[in-house]
Amino acid sequence: ITRVFLFPTFSAAWRFMSLVAEECKTKKHHPHWSNLYNKVAIEWTTHKPRGLSIKDIEMAEFCDRTAATIGLKE
Repeated sequence: ITRVFLFPTFSAAWRFMSLVAEECKTKKHHPHWSNLYNKVAIEWTTHKPRGLSIKDIEMAEFCDRTAATIGLKE
């Protein structure tokens, strides 16, 4: 699962990444991601078992909810 989130500011993007990082620690599941100013690209995949897992879906949904709360760039 991949998605690019575009936030209004770098600060908003950083806040998003911090909140996702905290959830990652809780769920013990981490993404491939990158950040450039207000843009966060994130990919959820599972190495064992290979492919897509319920953890990927749950974390992608968490990201969508968190980004909506912070506010995406229009």
